[in-house]
Amino acid sequence: MFDKLRLKLTIIYTGIFSLLVVMIVTGCIILLGHSVLTHEKQEMRELIIHEGEEFVASGELPVSKHSIEVGRELAYMLQPGSDVLLHDQVSGSPVGQQLLALRSEWPQHDRKVKWVTLRDANDRLWIYLIGRDQILDGNASVANLYMFKDLSDYYYEEKGEILWLVLMSLFFICCGAGVGYYLAGRSIKPIREMFKRQREFVADASHELRTPLTVMGIAAEGMEGDTDSNFSEFTVDTLKTMRIEIKRMNNLVAALLSLARNDAGAGDLKLEQVNFNVLFEQTLGTLSMLAEQKGLKLEQRLAQERLIIWGDRMRLEQLLTILVDNAIKYSARGTVTVSALRQNRQLVIKVEDEGIGIDTQDIERIFERFYRVDKARTRAEGGFGLGLPIAKLIVEQHHGTIEVESKKNGGSSFIVKLPLTVQY
Repeated sequence: MFDKLRLKLTIIYTGIFSLLVVMIVTGCIILLGHSVLTHEKQEMRELIIHEGEEFVASGELPVSKHSIEVGRELAYMLQPGSDVLLHDQVSGSPVGQQLLALRSEWPQHDRKVKWVTLRDANDRLWIYLIGRDQILDGNASVANLYMFKDLSDYYYEEKGEILWLVLMSLFFICCGAGVGYYLAGRSIKPIREMFKRQREFVADASHELRTPLTVMGIAAEGMEGDTDSNFSEFTVDTLKTMRIEIKRMNNLVAALLSLARNDAGAGDLKLEQVNFNVLFEQTLGTLSMLAEQKGLKLEQRLAQERLIIWGDRMRLEQLLTILVDNAIKYSARGTVTVSALRQNRQLVIKVEDEGIGIDTQDIERIFERFYRVDKARTRAEGGFGLGLPIAKLIVEQHHGTIEVESKKNGGSSFIVKLPLTVQY
């Protein structure tokens, strides 16, 4: 129980820490990209102004032949107010034709900067920052200048940095999981200690109660059987009530002891090969009388082949008794059907009744200790809300599963699946 709780807490702590790490790393990447782009846009504006001034002063074209060949920096000049080409330093680059095909995505106004992405024939990604401004000679407009700058190197460098950030994030998340596991252990330590003391108290109290309850039960039975004493009718009824309540208390103490031993790790199974066919017939033979007393029909369906299971005979008998006894208790009429059949390599035990059923919201809680769907009815039937938790415990000890299908006033079906051993 506490191992599962610690695992859940570790997952929660790790999830929160991972979310923080992801948010920090994502924020760093966004800020880094925004910073680089802002800086490059500012440099692009300054570059256009500088190259325009150089062109007016000397007639020198903005970029060199080498820059065009490698595609690092490009330029494109048009006559002011028209699309008449003055100088083309784009088409000679590795992706010149693709850039020219994207004319609609170039900046449409002066002093504007945009960026575009494209891929060359080798599927290499190119990222270009494109700026536009007028070249002025005094107050006269000489040309509209477009400048292009390749930012692909930033992309590939940042891609490597992002990979390192991801790896570092995974490392920190793993460290966070270890810290979370440690913190979860510290968090549940007081609960574990408290539960241990509670468990010891329940075990000690249950053990101490067994002897006086046994003595009281024997005394009550002895007084009831005392034919020499002339007890009044009130006294006889009181003794009968005492004996019934003592029996209920004995059942409660036995259930508490069973759970306490298991919690303490002392509920070891006495494993042996059990012929479930024999156990089934013997157990239902005893319970059939209980069904007859309530006017119920107990229908049995047992596989023809031998069902051999590796388990604790007494615990398996207790499991079957709990399920069938519950079905009888909460059925006012109709049939209780109990089946034990082979399904592949599993023993499937199914107990069906036509009783009061269980609400959907209660199904998830019926295996909790002391949980009772109808407390008044359960009290009248002598239940404590411990039968099904013990049944689930026995099933889990035998590496099986237990499921319930039910609806209000529509009966219930409990299905147990246990692994079978080799059949003879």
